[in-house]
Amino acid sequence: MGVDPMCGSINAGKRVIQEAVLTTADGGLKNAFVSLKGNFPQTPVPGKPVVLDQRGCIYAPRVIGMRVGQTLQIRNDDPLLHNVHSVSDHANNINVGQATAGIVSEFRPKSEEIMLRFRCDVHRWMTAYVGVVSHPYFAVSGDGGTFEIANVPPGTQTIQVWHETYGMQTKTVRVQAGTVANIDFSYSVSAN
Repeated sequence: MGVDPMCGSINAGKRVIQEAVLTTADGGLKNAFVSLKGNFPQTPVPGKPVVLDQRGCIYAPRVIGMRVGQTLQIRNDDPLLHNVHSVSDHANNINVGQATAGIVSEFRPKSEEIMLRFRCDVHRWMTAYVGVVSHPYFAVSGDGGTFEIANVPPGTQTIQVWHETYGMQTKTVRVQAGTVANIDFSYSVSAN
C-alpha cells in the first residue's frame, strides 16, 4: 500500500489481507466460483445489480458471480483515482477511470466468461474476479469453504469449481427432486 501514499494513509494501522488464498484450519477454501455446466431453460435475469466495491484500495468482494445481461455496479469509495479495467477473452471489456469517491460505473457483460478478471491500472495489487453465466446455478464459496446452489434441476449435473490460485475442477453429481446433493472438491497443494 505504501506505493501510493493515499492508500497507505487510508489503511494506516490496519492489516490488509490479499485474499488470493483464504482457508480455514480444516482446509475450507473461500472465494472459489462454483457453477453448473450445460444448457438450461431460460430464466429472467435479476433486476438487482451485483456490486463490486473499491474500498481501502482493495476490490471487495474478491470473487463474485452474476448472469449475462445483469448489471454490475463498480463503485469507488476511496477519495482517489482508480481505473477499472477488465481482462476479457469474450468481449466483456470495460476500461474506465473513477477519479474520486462516490463514482459508480455500470456494466452489463454480454457473454459467459469464467472468469472475468478486473484490475486497477493505478494500483496493480487490486484484483477481482467475476464469474458470468447464462443461468442461475452458481455460487461463491464462503468463509468455511462451503457453497449452496438452490433449485438445481433433477438429473446428473456437471459442476465446476474455479479458484484463482488452484485452477478448475469438474465433477458430476446426481440431483434428485426434493433432496440435498452434497459434493466435495479438494485441491492438493505441494510444498516448494
